[in-house]
Amino acid sequence: MAISALKSFLSRLSTKPATIVLLNDCSDQANYGALALVDGLKQIIAGAVPTHRLVAIPSHWVMDASFGFASFWNGGRDLVQPQALWPEVADQFEIVAEEWLAGRGGPGAQDFLARLSGADLVILNGEGSLYRTNLSAIRELFLAWFARTRLNIPTLFLNGLVHLTLVVPVLPAMVRKTFAVLDGVAVREPRSLRNLSEYAPDIVARQIPDSAYSLSPDHGGTPPSVADLAGRLDGQDYFCFDPGAMPIDHKYGQRSAVYQLIAQLKRTGLQAVIVASSTMEGYDEQLARDTGSPYYPLQPSYRDLMALLAGAKFQVTGRYHNPILGAIVGCPSISIATTSHKNHGTCEVLGGLIGMPFDGTDLRACTPAMLERANDYLKNQATIRPSLQAAAAKLREQTKEMGSMIRGALQQELADPA
Repeated sequence: MAISALKSFLSRLSTKPATIVLLNDCSDQANYGALALVDGLKQIIAGAVPTHRLVAIPSHWVMDASFGFASFWNGGRDLVQPQALWPEVADQFEIVAEEWLAGRGGPGAQDFLARLSGADLVILNGEGSLYRTNLSAIRELFLAWFARTRLNIPTLFLNGLVHLTLVVPVLPAMVRKTFAVLDGVAVREPRSLRNLSEYAPDIVARQIPDSAYSLSPDHGGTPPSVADLAGRLDGQDYFCFDPGAMPIDHKYGQRSAVYQLIAQLKRTGLQAVIVASSTMEGYDEQLARDTGSPYYPLQPSYRDLMALLAGAKFQVTGRYHNPILGAIVGCPSISIATTSHKNHGTCEVLGGLIGMPFDGTDLRACTPAMLERANDYLKNQATIRPSLQAAAAKLREQTKEMGSMIRGALQQELADPA
């Protein structure tokens, strides 16, 4: 954006702040990564458009009603989900749009229309999986397409994971249909970019790192939860363990693969800290008891996790965002693969510094290599930690490209309003 055009753009915003709708605002989720990502995205929006009004369409509005949300996390906000009419396949987009515009979209459609009313820009936050028949993906894609084609609102897809597949292939056509009309598409890791190129070769997309990388490494000192854990550790060095969402062998006590892995890792002289990063698994506290390890329950802030990781020698995690938050504070990760290619993607983004994910369904076979990686981290703390922080700092700069996309879409809208 030229300097003169930018000045004109900011001048217009000073008299009429831009209204930006954040579709899939996941700050209602009890999940460290979702909160870190959305805080980072809001920070990027504020940096790109200092004067704006943000309107949220929360993630629970577009997710399956059975998905878990913790009330302590969202301050007791109402989590009632609007019950609107939704398309089931791409061919139904136009018909469902007609129903919505005619007032026949169901009792909840008006709630969505009210949030979109008067918007200058819609940002579809791509956190979550564009995979198989994922309801949130179907609904978000329809809403983004509807906003752009029926309401003529500039719309961007940012922060996205795209994992299209020929297993129950409902989403590929929806992605092609929606992305073709958007004002910009950015995915967050190279696996998604390659996947999108395979299934939607005509779509112009770019890769911009996850907005969580925009967060600073300053986690605000030692939070009470970490201070309490330090007292329980009594000076003992530790690693963190959070297995993630994939099925894992944890049911058979000391005979289970996960117990054996933790026992092997403890032989490095470290204590294990069993970390809960969401409310979805439910066996982590029992795992802590089985392995004789301190348990670190879910905290209201991902900054607590960052402070915990800053003091850890390494972490073993099946999460996508935990290696990102770890890299920001210099904690190396042993990654476990998850239900999509996103963990492989984040390892690739980090340039091989933490290797590639291991198969959590086959831990017995992977344990020797995981132990070798742990020992490498312990031997090379002085080099791996600053290398990770330097990589995260470079990725932090790259996240500003989202801000450029936001300014570009808004500048075009303000220059040529409908």
